Amino acid sequence: MLHYPDINPVGFQLGPITIHWYGLLEIISFAIATVWLIRRGRAAHWAWNKEQVVDLEFYVAIGAIFGGRIGYVLWYNLPYYLDYPGKILAIWDGGMSFHGGLLGVVLACWAYARRHQRAFLPTLDFVAPAVPIGLGLGRLANFINDQLFGRISDLPWAMVFPAGGPQPRQPSQIYEFLLEGVVLFLILAIYSRKARPAGAVGGLFVFFYGCFRFLVEFTRQPDIQLGFVLGHFTMGQVLSLPMIVIGPLIVWWAYRRGFAQDPVPRTATQH
Repeated sequence: MLHYPDINPVGFQLGPITIHWYGLLEIISFAIATVWLIRRGRAAHWAWNKEQVVDLEFYVAIGAIFGGRIGYVLWYNLPYYLDYPGKILAIWDGGMSFHGGLLGVVLACWAYARRHQRAFLPTLDFVAPAVPIGLGLGRLANFINDQLFGRISDLPWAMVFPAGGPQPRQPSQIYEFLLEGVVLFLILAIYSRKARPAGAVGGLFVFFYGCFRFLVEFTRQPDIQLGFVLGHFTMGQVLSLPMIVIGPLIVWWAYRRGFAQDPVPRTATQH
């Protein structure tokens, strides 16, 4: 059994302003993703300049926040929020859903593409490999915050989480950091280095995230307010199953028939 590193969830404090690690890591991940996308956008098969990347990232951040919150409210704690509707917007109290955030990002990319006359799926393909950066650092923040820990286990690397009682548990947040963060980023970054059919990168993201999340959920403690929702499956697994099916279909269709390509000229000015 390993000892849980009791890390102060507060990153630092400036007078009356308290910055928690969760918020700090999310800000850092957003900055890293933006810088990486700016560099990535210089490739001839992407042709995104700095201003376009920053604008797109603003759309994505808004979509992720609102989508993540709405998804959590609908799928993870609806009875509570029906009783206390004023708490729905209290995101500082915690409660975000990745699957809801993903739908929010999809809608945000659609809105950006529609406004700026870019094809929708290539826009998703461009931003998809940056998403694991936020996912990975977010899981590290969950670990630091002593939340979303795993199930009781006797594995040698299991650890006692203060909020999880006296029994050792699997560090499922670290599994998710490695799979949803590191491994997924490498897969998408390497695959998208060359031009691919529109929709193929996004489809690959959908498939692998669905697989990784579905597997890790077998080690993660079910949400206390939900428990298991379908046999021995958690809500996270139920929401990931459609991704495992839809992802390969998107990739197959992208290669077989093709989706609309980005109409922006490949000679767009780079900054």
